[in-house]
Amino acid sequence: MKSNKRRGKYLGTAFQNKLLFLVFASAIIPTTIVALCVYYLIFNMMAWQLVIPESIAYNLVPVLRKVNIIIFVSIPIILALVWTAALIISHRIAGPIYRMEKELDERISGAKHGPIHLRKKDEFKALVEKFNKLICK
Repeated sequence: MKSNKRRGKYLGTAFQNKLLFLVFASAIIPTTIVALCVYYLIFNMMAWQLVIPESIAYNLVPVLRKVNIIIFVSIPIILALVWTAALIISHRIAGPIYRMEKELDERISGAKHGPIHLRKKDEFKALVEKFNKLICK
């Protein structure tokens, strides 16, 4: 029996691109907004609204630099993790659709017969079962 494993996670289809962007943006945009609000609250409001004396504000500058370093080091790591998760999620959804399209094209052209098989963790198994009932009569 032939393996149902796709070679790569990125199919390059328009549907997967849209899904990948949606998942990635829905994780990054709210996170960025919250991070910017917290950053603003901590450093701007505390330093300027509470009228902190110059000596305390002078001591906040090294803390601000350390926070900036932590943020700029962690952001690429977080972006890579979110991108990887978005790619895996989009692959689990777009992959089966891509496979169904290819399998149905082969059946329409008469090059292949029999049921369509998906991987264990793929979505849309119920839909494929209905397609199989339809094409395997």
